[in-house]
Amino acid sequence: MIDTHCHLLPGLDDGPARLSEAVELARRLAGQGVRRVLCTPHYSSLFPTAHDRATEQLQELTPALEEAGIQLELSLAAEIGPGFAASAPLDELLPRTIGGRFALVEVLPDTSPTGLLAIRERFDAAGVGIILGHPERCRALHRHPAVLDPLRSEGTLLQVVAPSLLGSWGPKVESAAWRLVDTGRASLLGSDAHGTKRRRPHLREVCDLVERRLGSGVVTELTERAPAALLDGTSVR
Repeated sequence: MIDTHCHLLPGLDDGPARLSEAVELARRLAGQGVRRVLCTPHYSSLFPTAHDRATEQLQELTPALEEAGIQLELSLAAEIGPGFAASAPLDELLPRTIGGRFALVEVLPDTSPTGLLAIRERFDAAGVGIILGHPERCRALHRHPAVLDPLRSEGTLLQVVAPSLLGSWGPKVESAAWRLVDTGRASLLGSDAHGTKRRRPHLREVCDLVERRLGSGVVTELTERAPAALLDGTSVR
């Protein structure tokens, strides 16, 4: 599997505080069948992670995993808060994109579809698409399940995360997350893992639930084919 939403890098945001904790989280991910991880530290008003610092942590973690015998291929982007996505200088945002092709934008409960449209237009002008991270948390989506369809029709990707499908953020978020998966609106499934004690990785458990409900082909699409296309620069449906 390929995890496209993970707070694996230590000492940056609300993920692991120390390198040893990051190594243990990586071990848990690998044990669940993850082979590639897109590291997505927060870039927001709460966690204004410096890109250079994130790069340093990636370069420190990679040999630590090799020494521990953990086979994970790591790459780096960011989970960009909606406020920063709307207003931060583009020269600060573009280095945090996925290969200059997509930006992962965090969706919060009070994020408005209108605001997301403005963000999409801003990135589109720079030749970059957007991925909405955990859009199931958006209250507007709870009221109107098709509210994000116009964004999807213009190439925006929706990334559901495992805790939502397990009900960690409440029944409304859980219902919205499953609706996105059931209707084929979701393009990606990420772990949104932050550590081994809180917000632990549950990707394998959730994939088993999706497989029983919708079949192995859906799991492959959400955690292998589409993520590989995203990271390798090919077409993501």
